[in-house]
Amino acid sequence: MVMVAPFRGVRYNPEKIGALDSVFAPPYDVINPQEQDALYEKSPYNVIRIILSKIEGDEKYAHAAGTFRNWAKEGILIQDREPCIYPYYQDFEENGRKITRKGFISAVRLEDFSSKRILPHEMTFSGPKLDRLKLTSACNANLSPVFAIYSDPEGGLERAIEERLSEPLIDVVGGDGARNRLWRISDDDLISKIKDTMMECSLLIADGHHRYETALEYRDIQRKRFGTGSGNEPYEYVMMYLSRVEGEGLIIKPTHRVVMNLGSIRIEEFLERLERRFNVEKIPSEGISALGHQEFAVLIKDSIFRVSLRESVNRPPAHYKNLAVILLHTLVFGEIIEDAGIFYTKSLEEVFSLVKSGEYRLGFILPPLRAVDVFEFVSSGEKMPHKTTYFYPKLLSGLVFHLLG
Repeated sequence: MVMVAPFRGVRYNPEKIGALDSVFAPPYDVINPQEQDALYEKSPYNVIRIILSKIEGDEKYAHAAGTFRNWAKEGILIQDREPCIYPYYQDFEENGRKITRKGFISAVRLEDFSSKRILPHEMTFSGPKLDRLKLTSACNANLSPVFAIYSDPEGGLERAIEERLSEPLIDVVGGDGARNRLWRISDDDLISKIKDTMMECSLLIADGHHRYETALEYRDIQRKRFGTGSGNEPYEYVMMYLSRVEGEGLIIKPTHRVVMNLGSIRIEEFLERLERRFNVEKIPSEGISALGHQEFAVLIKDSIFRVSLRESVNRPPAHYKNLAVILLHTLVFGEIIEDAGIFYTKSLEEVFSLVKSGEYRLGFILPPLRAVDVFEFVSSGEKMPHKTTYFYPKLLSGLVFHLLG
């Protein structure tokens, strides 16, 4: 049972902002220093000044909070008068195909992972969580949504929302070329339908694990401070973007692996041991684009090999079958190769460059993932390996903020 709720979102005031596309930014954790500088230059009101301030040390949190409050006082930020849910669409192209990812932003009641109502799919690190906790505490707000997915095979909720959409509040193109459109819905009947539908669902966190765990910790701090409440306090909720796992717009790009060390084994021995577990076939470079969901490729110097499971030898659980990255990590890393010295990259060109230069011995090229396979795998109680999923495109930060008190 997942409880969603409308909230009085805080948004940029279009009457005070000349061009709305100048104030939004990608999630803080994908922004490099050069991009940070560029976003600072775009507008004195760009959200980067709150989510990734240039101020050094812990002073940056108080500075971000002061900026957030000042923008509200100056009318740069305004709060909606009534609680709303915010449909959010992203239009983009992938391999020459036009795609729209559909979803909505709402407040979602926080659940401990032990309830299995909201599930993570990867591990988190303490450093980023502490950073986000300090920022959340200073601003007393969710500044960027957690991205989660739910299952609705028939798509009834998605259609019901789409039927009510008219002119969007926000219609901008992000730095990645994706078109971002945001609406608001305050209709009681539709909100009730959204709530009822989500009560029957579980959620899988797609992106924003650190933000979600930060929200849990912030909630626990507030509970200790104020005691047991009604359960409907703002800090009992976190702002989330929810998208249907069966929708066409859930594109998960792969993160490839490049290996520096083979330990004591030679390349020839590695291939021989690989062939005991897999079908190994040499392919031209064009064959990479045709990899199946259960296949991966190995780059060795100038040769590329397609690797697929030999089920007569290996019989992994059914939910492993369509996830090449799981097969790689369970049957190759730690089994054939140990202490590999793995470097992760989303760039296929970088894989070829690093291996051909001799700096790295092997490249492992992975196919795109399907959201339904990830959902099934995590629903079984397991977690994906580190740096497995890259949901594309990234959500914009700054579209709407959720106050926590």
